[in-house]
Amino acid sequence: MKKNAFLLLIIPLFLFQSCINWGEESDDGVFPLNSNYEPVIIKRSAFESTTTLDNTPRVIENSGKIYVKNNYIFINEVNKGFHLINNSNPSNPITIGFINVLGSSDLSIKDDVFYANNATDLIAFKINETSETLTITKRLTNVFPQIWSPEGIMYYNLEDDDIIVDWELIN
Repeated sequence: MKKNAFLLLIIPLFLFQSCINWGEESDDGVFPLNSNYEPVIIKRSAFESTTTLDNTPRVIENSGKIYVKNNYIFINEVNKGFHLINNSNPSNPITIGFINVLGSSDLSIKDDVFYANNATDLIAFKINETSETLTITKRLTNVFPQIWSPEGIMYYNLEDDDIIVDWELIN
């Protein structure tokens, strides 16, 4: 019985030791020096004007979730936006543009309104197919936390109007 009690006490200690940061810290005591990623930071004043519709297709490099609405397919380019594909003819889908939404990973569509995470914000927008424009109809700021690095490390040394929109591999 004592042996079982000892194991019940010692096993959690081994499990929780992995939660401790054993790496070096930077001079500010926040960001580990041994991180392989660096945050891509943008000021809020510039950030809010970056959501646009680009009629030039892009190559899919880092795909995320896929969405279908009527004859269109939307493929997330992680932290960049959404590829817009016309699927009227499923045997010949045509990439027709790209929706720039920095810090995006998810999309929801209800009726003709698109909802996406825009880094820390939640935005609602509509696309006018005739004029090929995008209009943001609502923005809720600071709904989501800052984007964490792919290593799971959070960068806390930010100004009030700084927003992390992505992480770049530096090593």
